[in-house]
Amino acid sequence: MGANEGRGRAAAARVREVSTPELYRRNPFRIVGLTTTATRREVRERRLRVLGVLEVGGAAPEGVPADATVDEVRAAFDALGNTEHRFVDEIFWIWGLPADCGCPLQLHRKHDNAVAAYAAALDAEADRTDDHPTPLWTEAARCWAVVLRSESFWRHLNHRVEKLGDRRLDESTVDGLRTALPDAVLAPLIEVATRSAEPRRFTGYLALFGADRHTVEDARSAIADGTYRRIEALLKDLRGDLDGNRVRAAAERAVEEVEPLFDRLEEVVPREEFRRTASLAESIAVVANNIGVALAELRGGSTSLIREVFAVARRYSRDPVTLEAVARNEIAATAYVPSPPPRKEPSAARVFGALLHAVAATVFLALKLPEEVFPASMFLGAVPGALTNCLVAARPWTSPRRYPALLGLDVVVYLGLSPVELPYWLAIVVAVVLLYVAPFVRVKRGL
Repeated sequence: MGANEGRGRAAAARVREVSTPELYRRNPFRIVGLTTTATRREVRERRLRVLGVLEVGGAAPEGVPADATVDEVRAAFDALGNTEHRFVDEIFWIWGLPADCGCPLQLHRKHDNAVAAYAAALDAEADRTDDHPTPLWTEAARCWAVVLRSESFWRHLNHRVEKLGDRRLDESTVDGLRTALPDAVLAPLIEVATRSAEPRRFTGYLALFGADRHTVEDARSAIADGTYRRIEALLKDLRGDLDGNRVRAAAERAVEEVEPLFDRLEEVVPREEFRRTASLAESIAVVANNIGVALAELRGGSTSLIREVFAVARRYSRDPVTLEAVARNEIAATAYVPSPPPRKEPSAARVFGALLHAVAATVFLALKLPEEVFPASMFLGAVPGALTNCLVAARPWTSPRRYPALLGLDVVVYLGLSPVELPYWLAIVVAVVLLYVAPFVRVKRGL
């Protein structure tokens, strides 16, 4: 039983492996120019004849595509030499008229029409032909739907298992294909739709293949998967911009990039039918709302950009609580947008008072310091002190009354110490405290 299940899984894996947009063009029977009923002997003889010509640089023999390379032809013959691979490849190539399989003629015709139409549709999508793809997709879908529903098709596969006579193939192989083929037939269309600029065009073909509702929904989700991931990556970037204080950049990206991506998503997987789309829409609204709030807190924020960001949030949310929060935040954000405070020019009176404060310290030191110490003290202390006081006087928090009060303090301290004999280092300490420390003391009143 385990071995039988293994054969079914191997067949399902092989059919999924080959189900790409190149499914028909790379079919080994097409490349080597053989029918699906060719015997092992016919395959060996054809291999010797075709490769013998191609390996010496000759023209491709009849039935071999002109653009096929020697390596492609050799790989195709190798695939036909592997019975498990060959069995799957037979399904996706022309069968021709029934021979000894006992199939109804109509089944072979439907199957071959399905193969031919699907191959032509893929060529048209790849611009290899000028054919319009819509009727080709419609024909391929309807024919494959009939074939896969037909028990004659599955009996034909069981007949081919017996005819090939390989112990690696049995009824479980066909059972594995019965499970895998409906999805495998859709796989090339899904991949083409994923790459297309108009994925919505392909969603209409899905139901024509006769797949059930869940299979169609899975196919549409697969078509939209790349767009889902791009929107999720964008939201991650926007959250990162918010955390990194790149609010304006986040706002501009939200306004410019979200809409085209989500419009593409809704064409294939509308939020009313797909929970993942609805959840992603709410995530967009929350992120846009957070960006709008953060943008409003910036000085000089653009009111028009704030409104555009909140418009994104309103568009993508259907949750009443979220919409109420967005409306409330937008009103608060656009009612008042703070602007940078005007620059305050430093008062000339304050700067003059700062200079007098420095001059008072200089005079005090001149009276108290020895002649040999005074020049150095002036250079190292009084001049930098004057510059420091002028800098403080130019700060916005410096009140108009600060330096008049400091000058009054200078009169009291300096005159009070004038008749007192002080060590010169103590005089320097007193001047430093008044010159450097006092201007930086902040009080609510007085100084």
